[in-house]
Amino acid sequence: MMVSPNLPNAWAVAGGSAEAINVSFLGLNIPIVGYQGSIIPAIVAGYLISRIEKELRKVVPQIIDLIVTPFVTLTVTIFLMLFILGPITHTFEIAVSDFIVMLINAPLGIGYILFGALQQLLVITGLHHTLSIIELQLLADTGENVLNPLMTASMAGQLGAAISAALLMNVKLKRTNAISSSTSTLFGITEPLLFGVNLRSLRILVSGMLGGAVGGLLTYIFGLSATGMGITFIPGLLLYTSSFVSMIQYLVVIVGAFVTGFIAVKVQSNKISEQLNLD
Repeated sequence: MMVSPNLPNAWAVAGGSAEAINVSFLGLNIPIVGYQGSIIPAIVAGYLISRIEKELRKVVPQIIDLIVTPFVTLTVTIFLMLFILGPITHTFEIAVSDFIVMLINAPLGIGYILFGALQQLLVITGLHHTLSIIELQLLADTGENVLNPLMTASMAGQLGAAISAALLMNVKLKRTNAISSSTSTLFGITEPLLFGVNLRSLRILVSGMLGGAVGGLLTYIFGLSATGMGITFIPGLLLYTSSFVSMIQYLVVIVGAFVTGFIAVKVQSNKISEQLNLD
């Protein structure tokens, strides 16, 4: 229901290219929109469904449970999401997007550095999906996508930290699993690396963030931006083929972020090794 094609896209409504459906309820005029491309409303809706269903199972007689529980659960969740929680959570999502745009426009490359350092935190929470909306807007307005090299820089920093940490693991099986889970990062998928390696120690995660920050700084110095979106890291090189110089700069950003993350873990090798080899 929340992603019904009959409902106007919430991002389109926020951008002014579509209008919300206004519904009068208890004397209040409530704008109704769809949540295509939204992540926070989906998370909240999933949590609501699980909680409401669990509570209903305790009170609904088993003989009618199969019919009543799903119906009431969905009805209550849809009502709350469309009229109350949906608009609130989507407003927060828009605020996150606006903050990222403001961050990128900060002077002296500060935004680039911070975005390169922190972007993978959005991946951990699932909020990185909202970046696609910003990328589309940047490409429509300027024909360039500065977020793409910054996302790759953030990935490269975390990859360098993960590989360095994996080499500190004493158990061969753990070391092999850590390295194999990190390889998907080369194709722009960092969840296995983050949840399998880097989140095991705050030192590793922060080392990766430091690498991403260096990559962000290099991106700012080069004035690097992509000509498209949707692919990062190695496949992302295709977005820089319009200029040989841009391709070299893109590779330098990756190497700079990777090496920084790798060295940052190496510097703390004693303490990180203790954390990784406790068992």
